[in-house]
Amino acid sequence: MSKQKEEKNLTPQSEEEIAAAETEIETETAAESDAVISEEASKKKSKKERTPEEEKERALNRVKRLKKMKYGSLATVITVVVIAIVVMANVVCGVMDKRFNWNIDLTSSGLYEISEETITYLNQLDTDIDIVVMAEESYFLENSKLKVLSETLTRFRTESNGHISVSYVDMTKNPETVKKYTEKYNGDFAQGDVVVATDTLQRVVAFSDLIANEQSIDYATYQYVNNYTFKGEKSLLSAIMGVTDLNPVNVAVLSKAGAGFIYYQNESYSFQGMMELLEKNNYQYTEVDLAMEALDPAAYQIAVLCAPNNDLTEAQIQKINDFLYNNGEYGRQLIYFASIYQKETPNLDSFLETWGLAVDDHVIYEGDTASAQYVQTALGMLQKIPVATLQFTDYSSALATDKLPLVAPLCRPIECLFETNSGRTTKPLLTTAETAFLYPLTGSEEFDESTAETGSFNLAVAATQNFNVDNEQRTSTLIAFGSAWLLDYYVTQTSAYNNTDYFVTIVNALAGKENVITVADKSLNATAITVTEAQLAMLRTVVIFIIPLIVAVLGVVVYIRRRNR
Repeated sequence: MSKQKEEKNLTPQSEEEIAAAETEIETETAAESDAVISEEASKKKSKKERTPEEEKERALNRVKRLKKMKYGSLATVITVVVIAIVVMANVVCGVMDKRFNWNIDLTSSGLYEISEETITYLNQLDTDIDIVVMAEESYFLENSKLKVLSETLTRFRTESNGHISVSYVDMTKNPETVKKYTEKYNGDFAQGDVVVATDTLQRVVAFSDLIANEQSIDYATYQYVNNYTFKGEKSLLSAIMGVTDLNPVNVAVLSKAGAGFIYYQNESYSFQGMMELLEKNNYQYTEVDLAMEALDPAAYQIAVLCAPNNDLTEAQIQKINDFLYNNGEYGRQLIYFASIYQKETPNLDSFLETWGLAVDDHVIYEGDTASAQYVQTALGMLQKIPVATLQFTDYSSALATDKLPLVAPLCRPIECLFETNSGRTTKPLLTTAETAFLYPLTGSEEFDESTAETGSFNLAVAATQNFNVDNEQRTSTLIAFGSAWLLDYYVTQTSAYNNTDYFVTIVNALAGKENVITVADKSLNATAITVTEAQLAMLRTVVIFIIPLIVAVLGVVVYIRRRNR
């Protein structure tokens, strides 16, 4: 009974406590809600309490923040895109330049260009050629005068349609590569030499045949002046032709007629210079002993008789006649050089007479001091050397230039005995000016230049024999030069004279080489630019006033535009 009463007392008490708790929770919730409403009302009140100026400033600030964010992001994107484009453009241009050589030559002389004839020849190559330079590429790129070789090789590689490869070899670091090419070369490589090779043939171009340095005296200061000439295009092209020519012209050099060489010792330099020219221009030459060996017209197309010191025998003369006759086919050529050291040569003189030629017993000098040349030769410096004038040009029409003098040191005059006789004709190739005079070959203490014979004399003559074979005209030719000193080693090594190119052009014409490419040498000396006073004043005005003014105006415009954003 008491237990039930206790439970009844507990129940009402719990309900009251629960109700009190709920009332307390509702009170707290209402307070929080009132606080939130009060805060929002405060914010609304605060917003309503802003002045129009404050609202305007707040809106402007918001616009500026949005504008800054907009242009800043846009500028960043543009910068990234531009940088990416520049990087990609550099990569693409680098690859394309390596493939197509997009460099532009701005030099007035076209120093880094190659001739159109060379380009045409390289475009038609169908043989793979390796060009190996015996030096690191930096050796050329770091020198302003040597850089032209690297640029020229790049042009050769670009224009060959992939048939030419160019590599640079440090001879110290790559002995195996050097050894590979040494096996086919009778000599030692020097720094800067260039090897031009195919699978079967190889030619070596010496550095001196690429870039020549000649010293001359400046008489104003009496100091030596270095004159640099680039001959690389011509030499490299000749080497390429040499390793791709499957049918070279064979030349018989009549260097002996029994014991010893056929020429006098002093003229060995001319003989050597002539053979080097033949080799450099892709002629296969063989030295022939005229007394002991046959002069077979089936084996040779051209023969060279260089400055014989003694007379030839009748049998030796007959070998030359048979060579030119060529079993009635003709088509064979002889180049003859006279000599100031020759003794009596009746057999040789008789042979020349049948071709309408006679070599006089005098030496030609130039009497006009204004046109006379000082020429360095193996005998030293020679004075009063005449300059040749081109006459019959059928053999020299392909000459690269006629601007350079062609000198004739120690040259004997050649007389034409007839113009036409029994199918043979003679035509002067080179003559002197009317101011030239003759000096006795044997010398004379009583010689007086004022009474010497003067006039225009022949320095070189072409004699031809024409014959019809099966209604086709065949021709054998004899080219006679008054001296071998036209090809003296010192003369052929200088680019100041036209002797080298003239001789090569003559040989090419005799060999029937058509479309022969001739390339003129290029000077590497700096050219002074002369400026008049008026031009100098204009340059000064542009640099000091106009350019700074333009920069200042552009700066002000940019500043104003940015400020107004």
